[in-house]
Amino acid sequence: MNLVNVTWETEGTFFRCLHDEKPDDPRAITLRRQWFEAHRDRGLRARVLILDSGEVAGLCQYMPIEATHMIGRDLFAILCIWVHGYEHHIGNRQGNGYGRFILNEIEKDAYTSGAAGVAAWGMDFPYWNPVSFYEHMGYSRVDKDGMAVLVWKSFSPNAVPPQFLKEIGQPPSAYDKVNVTVFFNAWCLGACSQCLSARDAVEGLADLVNYIEMDTSDPEVLHAWGISNGIYIEGKPHRPYEPPLTSEALRDDILKIHLAKRGGR
Repeated sequence: MNLVNVTWETEGTFFRCLHDEKPDDPRAITLRRQWFEAHRDRGLRARVLILDSGEVAGLCQYMPIEATHMIGRDLFAILCIWVHGYEHHIGNRQGNGYGRFILNEIEKDAYTSGAAGVAAWGMDFPYWNPVSFYEHMGYSRVDKDGMAVLVWKSFSPNAVPPQFLKEIGQPPSAYDKVNVTVFFNAWCLGACSQCLSARDAVEGLADLVNYIEMDTSDPEVLHAWGISNGIYIEGKPHRPYEPPLTSEALRDDILKIHLAKRGGR
């Protein structure tokens, strides 16, 4: 097996996060492609794991930490590592050491590129992007934001531990409408899908909703708010650690909040 750069032959699978069983949502793919093209000259490494059978079984994205939503210097930061975990298509390939192989390849690249270490983030639960994977591979916790945990592995005694970006402010609530603000960074297909679900949810609700999108791949936007991804309703994160909402479910939530603001009238 080999970890190789994304090419025109594999970019579709990469942009879909290995969901080759699903038809493309052209809106989501457009957002992913725009982000990909904008960051290729900023040190982005976008790679897929190809097995000896020719199947694409995993992917990763990483880049200099200075170009990410994490704070640090002279480190490589892992945005994501993903090994195909679905029973459909090529089947569940997790538990075969593929994730460890990908991480080892990232560390080799970081070391030979002169980075002082590698930073990564994970969640403090087992069912999606668990931080325990990195801890098992020798990474140490250095910061936390809710259920999200930042870890790192240092190659140099002079390396400085990274930090999470700290939330600076939250969108204000509105007096007569429901304020819905979506922060999204298109390195993640999930964030793109969340943004598109929000767009669909508020369609036709202009009289009831103030809807704003914040593209946090823009460093000025990212650092103005200190928020990378999420849906905020009335200034508060909406269901932050739950599975992605459908547009129908989100629309129902918005209508309920609007009704409550009007005192049930």
